[in-house]
Amino acid sequence: MKQSFLNTQQLPLIIEPNGNGNSKPELLLWLKNNKAELDKSFLKNGAILFRGFEIDTPKDFEDLAVQVDSRLEQSYYGTSPRNLVAGTKCVFTASELPGYYPIPQHCEMTYVKHPPVNIFFYCHVEPEYGGESPICNFRKVYAEMNPKIRNEFDTKGVLTVRNYSNPKKSSPFNLFELKKWNQIFNTEDKAEVEKQCREQEMDFEWMPGDNLRITHRTPATIKHPVSGETVWYNHLQVFHPHGADVEYSYIHTHQQRSKTFFWKHFLKVMVKLKSITTQPIDQSMNVLFRDGSAVPNSYVEHIQELIWKNLVILPWKKNDVIAVDNFSTSHGRLPYEGKREILVCWST
Repeated sequence: MKQSFLNTQQLPLIIEPNGNGNSKPELLLWLKNNKAELDKSFLKNGAILFRGFEIDTPKDFEDLAVQVDSRLEQSYYGTSPRNLVAGTKCVFTASELPGYYPIPQHCEMTYVKHPPVNIFFYCHVEPEYGGESPICNFRKVYAEMNPKIRNEFDTKGVLTVRNYSNPKKSSPFNLFELKKWNQIFNTEDKAEVEKQCREQEMDFEWMPGDNLRITHRTPATIKHPVSGETVWYNHLQVFHPHGADVEYSYIHTHQQRSKTFFWKHFLKVMVKLKSITTQPIDQSMNVLFRDGSAVPNSYVEHIQELIWKNLVILPWKKNDVIAVDNFSTSHGRLPYEGKREILVCWST
């Protein structure tokens, strides 16, 4: 195998065949024999891209992920709709959100007690247009933050808010609700929901109409469990009402498509309307300061600027697999058109 670096950021480390030996068994054997070196590179770089290997099926993907990290599991308390892939134990569709919907940069499930350690993505069907899964070094985002803003987040921490509606009721006009609470917890038994919330140290509150509010009070950052580096680690840029239209402004500049122009302005209007008619704590998703005060829009814009400055955008190639250190490196998704199938698994 040969190793290469995509850019001076060394994100991601790229591992490719050396002209022969691109079969799955040969790759798995190489990984087994080079485990210590691989783990060291993974920690340093934050992500590893395996490209050019015969990883032809979701089961092949699962086998590769297990060789890198054997702690794969199924529990998922995130917001993106996902489905388990037949023939696998821990491989899911990355997201069932429509192609026009961007997924801003984030580390997975930053708000739960035991977030994933590593995330793995697999390109089963190469996108026709767009659909990249950019990554970003969140160590650099934190280090480059305006000292005043950084200190405010360090001092105050964050309050993550998620409001989920009754599974038996549906509102086609709420574009910001991605799931019902039964889809988060895989049950309609409220006692089981409460049990899982306690296990994950989620604060919960049953609202009128059998709606559910989940809140998490956490620091805005974490210390990497191995390196000790400080990492920007929350969902501000994903859940804050101002985040979506800021994200689409960058996406439109990157993609230069008429559809992104439409969604950019449509979302701006919808977010403004939602902000006027709905209190911050009642938004489908939001991130406030820990004391419940609002995070200024200008702070969101500053952090988004740093993220896009450090963003690495790689076009997918069929059979690509990328492993991402969830304690240092974020991921997301750019809008796409046409066919695309990206699968995901994770370890805890």
